[in-house]
Amino acid sequence: MPLGFVACSDDDEPLNPVTPPQEEEQEKEEEEEESKAYQDERAYANFFAYNVMSDVYLWKQEIASALNSWLILADPVEAVEKARYKEAGEDVDKWTMMTSNYSEMVGGTDGISSGTYGCNYKFYLKEENSDKVVAFVTYTYPGSPAEKAGLQRGDVVLEINGKPLDRNNYTDLYYSSSMTVGIGYMLEDGTYSDVEKTAGMTAVSMYEDPVLLSKVFDCGGKKVGYLAYTSFTFESSLALYDVCKKFKAEGISELILDLRYNGGGYVFTEEVLASMLAPEAEVKNKSVFETEIWNDDYMAYYKKKNVDLNTYFRTEFSQTHNEKKYEINTSDANVGISKIYALVTGSSASASEAILVGLNPYLDIEIIGERTHGKYCSGIMWKGADWYQDIVDNYKSNKLDFAKELPEWADWKKYIADWGIYIMISMYADKNGENPCMPDGLQPDVEANDLFYEPYPLGDEREAMLNIALQRAGKTDLQSRVASRSASAYPVGQAIKGKVNPLDGKRIYTGEKIWKKGNLVSNYSVKN
Repeated sequence: MPLGFVACSDDDEPLNPVTPPQEEEQEKEEEEEESKAYQDERAYANFFAYNVMSDVYLWKQEIASALNSWLILADPVEAVEKARYKEAGEDVDKWTMMTSNYSEMVGGTDGISSGTYGCNYKFYLKEENSDKVVAFVTYTYPGSPAEKAGLQRGDVVLEINGKPLDRNNYTDLYYSSSMTVGIGYMLEDGTYSDVEKTAGMTAVSMYEDPVLLSKVFDCGGKKVGYLAYTSFTFESSLALYDVCKKFKAEGISELILDLRYNGGGYVFTEEVLASMLAPEAEVKNKSVFETEIWNDDYMAYYKKKNVDLNTYFRTEFSQTHNEKKYEINTSDANVGISKIYALVTGSSASASEAILVGLNPYLDIEIIGERTHGKYCSGIMWKGADWYQDIVDNYKSNKLDFAKELPEWADWKKYIADWGIYIMISMYADKNGENPCMPDGLQPDVEANDLFYEPYPLGDEREAMLNIALQRAGKTDLQSRVASRSASAYPVGQAIKGKVNPLDGKRIYTGEKIWKKGNLVSNYSVKN
C-alpha cells in the first residue's frame, strides 16, 4: 500500500493522503502489510531520506523517476545510492550517502580519533597479482604514537607483528590496539629492501591536528610561507588563526598552501582561512567570497524571499558546533599576501577546491601538482531524528498536531534510531558565478607528482612538490634532492584502498539558509 506523507511550509496547508476505494479483502491485506511497515526502522529511515532528497537535494529535478519508485522497506543505504544523480549510468553525485550510524559519521569529522596511531599511509600491492601489501608513510600527526616511534615520510611498512603485510592484515595498521611494524624502503627498480628497523606502538585517543606544520622560507629576499593542512575541521580554525597571525608578523608576501592530502571539511573553517588570505582591502570592503546555487525550487523560493546566497569576506566569525562555541576575530591576522602556490593532488577535494575557486578572482593562484578530485558542491549532515522533529514543529507552527494528522508516523522516535544522511544541496561558485572545478577538478598550471616514497618529510625543501613551488617562488639556493635512498619510479603494484578520513570529499554547510524554507516536502507516496 502506498504510504503518503506531507509537511507544510509558510505557503502550504497540509494535505492528508487519500486512499481510493478498495475491495474489503484487498484492503485488509494491505492494512496488515502497512502495519508491519510502520514497525520497521527501514520505513522511517527511507521516509526521511526520500523526503529530504525530494526537497533540498541539488539534483532533485533530475531524479524524479527514482523518487517515484522508492520502496519503503528497501535498504536505506542502497536506496540513496541508487537514487542519487547519474548520467549514462555513472554517478555524477558520488558523495550523497545514508548511514545507520550518524553519531560515528559526525564524530569522525571533528578530527578526534579513538584508538589511532596518528599515521597516514598509501597502500600498494608489493607486486602485480600479489597478496603481499606495502604501506608508504605519507605523514604523521604531531605528537602521535607514530611520530614518537620514529615513523617518517618515505618509510615503507613491510611487516606487522613479525608477519608480512598482506590483504588480510594491512588494515591492522589502523585498527589494532598495539603493534610492532617492520620498516624498509623502496629501491630504484621498484622492489623493496629487507626490514631495516622495527617500531612498537600503542594506539591512543587523540585529536589529529590537521595543521601539520608551518614555516617561512627566504626566496631571494622575499619571505614565502608554507602551510601543510589536511582537513577543514572546526577546531583547526583556531590553529589557522595562530598560523596566519605568525605569518603576518614575519612579513610573508606569498604562501605555499599544501592541500595535497586535504579532502575537505567545514565551510565555516574555509571562510575563516579565506578571509585571512584575501587582500585586506577586499575583506574590509566585505567583498563577495563565494555564491551558492541550489535546486530550482529553492532558487525560486530564495528569490521570492530576497535571500542573499552570497558569502562575504569578514573578520568576525561565530558559530556553535557540537556544543562548543567558536568565536574568532581575524582583524589582526590578515596575512597580506599577493600570491598562493597551491600544492594539490587527486586527494584535494571539496573545501580545498572551493577556497581556491573563491580566492582566484582576488589573488594570483598557481596550482602545482595533479588534477584535483572535482567536488564542486556542498552538503549538509542531517540526523533523521532532527528532521522528524523539525516536521513536527512545522506542523505545530501551523496549529496542527503531527501525531493526529499522520498517526502512522507518530512513533518515529522509537524507530528512527541513529539514521542520518550527508546530502548535496548546492554548488559553489566564485563572485562571478564561475567554478573552474567543474566537472572534473582544478587543472594544475604546473604538473608535478607527489613522490611520497622519497625520504623527505613535508616542509623539507628537498621534498619534490615543495621544491618545485620554491623554485617558482624564486629560491635559488635549494639543497640537492639526491637522496641517500631514493627511487625513480612509482610502486609497480596496484594501489589499494586505505582508511578514509571522514571529512574526505565533504564540504559541509552549517549555515541557516536550509531552515528558512520550513522543510517543504513533496506529496509523493513511497511504495511497498
